[in-house]
Amino acid sequence: MQLKYQSVFMDIQNKILSGYWPEDAMIPTELELCKKHDVSRITVRRALDDLVQMGLIRRARGKGSFVCKTKQYSEYRNGLVSQDGVEYDTRIFNRILEDATYGPKTELAKTMLPLFKRNLESGEGIVRLRLLRLVDDHPYAVMSIFMPESISNIIDRDMLVRRSFLDVYELCTGVKIVTLHRSVSAVIPDDEQCNLLGARNGTAHLWMKNTACLKDETPVAINYALYNGNLFDFAVSIDLDNPPKAAL
Repeated sequence: MQLKYQSVFMDIQNKILSGYWPEDAMIPTELELCKKHDVSRITVRRALDDLVQMGLIRRARGKGSFVCKTKQYSEYRNGLVSQDGVEYDTRIFNRILEDATYGPKTELAKTMLPLFKRNLESGEGIVRLRLLRLVDDHPYAVMSIFMPESISNIIDRDMLVRRSFLDVYELCTGVKIVTLHRSVSAVIPDDEQCNLLGARNGTAHLWMKNTACLKDETPVAINYALYNGNLFDFAVSIDLDNPPKAAL
């Protein structure tokens, strides 16, 4: 059985997600919502507070509550966030949480090296880079990037602080990433990941697996990324005559 504030929350959320209340639309006032749902003002405010935290509405003192624009911290290149396909001067920052090498005898190396078409007898390990990505000091993604040790040795960590992995790889090697294979799922992450993202525990976020490949389809890195659903929309515009290469 839903709590009263959950009923108010779901009604408003459904109207926004269905387009009944489009971007920038003003939603009913607190008093109107109280009357419609037969609940107290405290109940309505709790529902509205949760909608603000999810990034669905914004509240303007003395004016009311309005539907937010689409959250399009989507893809970026060259260290700049791209919004609606137009780059603007908002810098990204990657904080390295972990930079670990797993030797050739570890289970992780034995499992992942074949994915990179590497010989298990080569003596090579697997490196995991765990990054917290921020935009305007707001955490919006936690990433785990796996790569063979030989590729990791080429990657400049100082460059990685201000650029995407894909950019750094291309700048350090002079070799272009040609294909990015991607899968996307909605997930509810654990408390530790929610805390890193500054998100409320139990909320839904986007999980993506990206495999960056060269022209011959040889993978150079595999990225498991959790994007903050309160800040990030997976929004793309696709030119079918010239399919885009997304960022890793």
